[in-house]
Amino acid sequence: MTKKNTVATIATIIVALLALSATFFLLYKMSQEQAQENDYVYVPSEEINNEMNDNAVTLIKNNCEIFRVFLQYGLAHEAEPYNNKPEDKLYTVKSDKYSTMADLEKLVKSTFVEKEAERILTNVNGNGPVFSEETNYDGEKGIGLAMDMVDKNGRFKGITYEYSWTNPKVILNPVSNTECELKIELEKENTATESGAESTVEGTDTADTLKLSATMIKANGKWLLQKLTY
Repeated sequence: MTKKNTVATIATIIVALLALSATFFLLYKMSQEQAQENDYVYVPSEEINNEMNDNAVTLIKNNCEIFRVFLQYGLAHEAEPYNNKPEDKLYTVKSDKYSTMADLEKLVKSTFVEKEAERILTNVNGNGPVFSEETNYDGEKGIGLAMDMVDKNGRFKGITYEYSWTNPKVILNPVSNTECELKIELEKENTATESGAESTVEGTDTADTLKLSATMIKANGKWLLQKLTY
């Protein structure tokens, strides 16, 4: 005989205010009661529950940053003299936050599983790497932005995206000690235009909200996201 168990998967309401670029990243982790028609429902210990909460805040913040850097806004870069095309097909990046490719690689690899991290670094938009290591005349290592990612006006060819990561609502649904599903809801930007972004959209979306799904897993003692979500 099947019995019904009702479990509060995450019994917290936490507001985490995180500085992200020029905006604030506000993460709501909301309590959710789920009724499941199973004989067994996973209930995390308080320690694991807190561990999932803390890591979800960091990973979702990083996911947003990586989406913005690699797909939406890029990084500031220098124009070539007389607006010529760079001979090495790389525009020199000038960023106060990221000085070398190692900085970008560290961010990506500390956020996503190995296969997804490699995809983001080498072919996130299907056209090869967005950023590559560049060496200047003094032999110093830096970051180069792919020439094809810059339009005729010198701007980054970012995707059009109409939803805001400023105040995402996130529900955590633990599956096991090493896996947690994330449900993310974004609100539409007030001044947004029609979106060309690809997203994991659920059937209950409206024009004003976007609902995304992500999975956070623990491997070798570290929590990582399986896919870049936007």
